Amino acid sequence: MLLRDTAPRALLVITSLFGLAACGGASATTEAPAWLAPADGAKKALVSGTPLERYFPLVDGMIYHYVTENEMGEAGLLIARAGRTSERGGQLHFPTGSKRFEYAPDGITVTVDGAAIYVLKQPLAVGTTWRGEHGGTTRILSTASSVEVPLGHFDSCVQTLEERGGDRPVKYATTFCPGIGVVLLEAASGASLERASLKTYAAPIEVGLDGTDRFQLKQPAPEAAPPSLPR
Repeated sequence: MLLRDTAPRALLVITSLFGLAACGGASATTEAPAWLAPADGAKKALVSGTPLERYFPLVDGMIYHYVTENEMGEAGLLIARAGRTSERGGQLHFPTGSKRFEYAPDGITVTVDGAAIYVLKQPLAVGTTWRGEHGGTTRILSTASSVEVPLGHFDSCVQTLEERGGDRPVKYATTFCPGIGVVLLEAASGASLERASLKTYAAPIEVGLDGTDRFQLKQPAPEAAPPSLPR
C-alpha cells in the first residue's frame, strides 16, 4: 500500500536524519507516485568497489520501510526508495524530496547545502571521528554490533554517534549493517527520544487488486536478494 505523508507528531530529529519523511498512516491509491515507481533493473548491478559501500548500498529501486516510535509511544512510518545514478553514487528518494550520496575512496558522503558531509569514514575503527551532518562530531562506537529490528537479527554492524552540544544538545545514533544499510536510527534531545527500526527492505511490485494495479512491498526471497557488495 502507499502511505500518506502525514504524522501524528512531527518527529523531532529522525525526520532530518538522511531527510527521511514521516508518515502516520496508510491509504490506498490507484497511482503510484514517481518516487515509488518500480525500477527497470538496469542499474541494480552498479557498485562502486569502495570498501564502505557494503554498509550503505544504494540498490536501484529498493524500498526501505521503517517503523518509528517516540518517548510517548506514538508510532509512525518512514519510507525511502534507493535510486542509483552511477557507480559512484545515487540517491534516497522520499515523498518530500531526495538526498544525494557518493562513494569516495575514504568513505561515503551526503550532499548538504552543496557541501559533501561524511556519513561513514575510514578508517573503519572504533574512535574514528568526523564532522557530522548536523554540525556535531560523529564517531564510530562499534564495528561489530548486533542488532534486532522488525526485519530480523543482524551482526557485524557499524554503529555511529553524532553529538552536538550548545543550548540544544542532541545525539544521533545510526546502525549500518552489511548488505542492507541503515537498519536503526535513534535520536535524543532533552526529554525527547525518537527511534526508527527497519521493518522491510524490498523491491516494489505491482499486484492486481479489484482490477486495479497498486504497489505493494514484498520481502524478496533469498534467491532474489540484492547483488553482493565488495567487502
